[in-house]
Amino acid sequence: MAEIELREVPLFSEMDEQEVAGIRAIMEEMKFKAGQVIIREGEPGDLFYLITEGHAEIIIRDADGAELLLHEAGPGEFFGELSMLTNAPRSARVRATDNVTTLALKRDDFFEFLRNHSSAAIDVLVELGGRLHENDLILRRMVSRNVNEMVDEQMTLSERVADKAADLIGSWRFIIFQSVLVGVWITLNVVAWINHWDEYPFVLMNVVLSMQAAYSGPVIMMSQNRQSTKDRLAAEVDHQVNTKAELEIGLLMRRMDELEKNIAENQNELKNLIGAK
Repeated sequence: MAEIELREVPLFSEMDEQEVAGIRAIMEEMKFKAGQVIIREGEPGDLFYLITEGHAEIIIRDADGAELLLHEAGPGEFFGELSMLTNAPRSARVRATDNVTTLALKRDDFFEFLRNHSSAAIDVLVELGGRLHENDLILRRMVSRNVNEMVDEQMTLSERVADKAADLIGSWRFIIFQSVLVGVWITLNVVAWINHWDEYPFVLMNVVLSMQAAYSGPVIMMSQNRQSTKDRLAAEVDHQVNTKAELEIGLLMRRMDELEKNIAENQNELKNLIGAK
């Protein structure tokens, strides 16, 4: 990658040609084979990678520990910048999908460059702020699981039958059908000229309705219990979302504070150098 092409990378897009040339001079070319892990989650990181050839998968874990593909990075894209700047453990795993060539930048070299180029430090701060915001939105969407889909996946056959029965019993269709059936039953036994199979006071009908109530009651309770389980699961997911959001916001604020502190130090050093001259 030529020096001037580094300006096509968002992180360096606002730098002038001299600053871009200075960045390129301190970057080291590193190559990885297909399937090789470039970054492991949780490990300390002091390198920032810019892909010049090939592609790499950026993988994170969701609330259940399952791996999720966050992004597939290609030429011109970068990763590892947050851990490199904040010295925090890596929050994702990066794996080469084919042969990958990168330009790697060490923390100490980058910080020394920013100390000598305060305007470049401001450009980096603006770009990283936008990137942190995008990552925060992506992580929140991944944590926000669909409770209805989760419950449907866990439902047994008996629970599905209970839900269907409860829906039917609690509908106007069932009330109208049962009212018509009871009315026909009573009418036929009152006015029928051939046979009265259940004469007044309609003992058989009362027995049938009592049996129906005896079975429909527990079925409805089963459905209500499942709804209570669903509500508890929804509350748990909401709690996870709130906790994750709180952690991400706190992490974002700490990173922004560290970057602002570095910029302030760089500006003070620059003023001292100007004053000395």
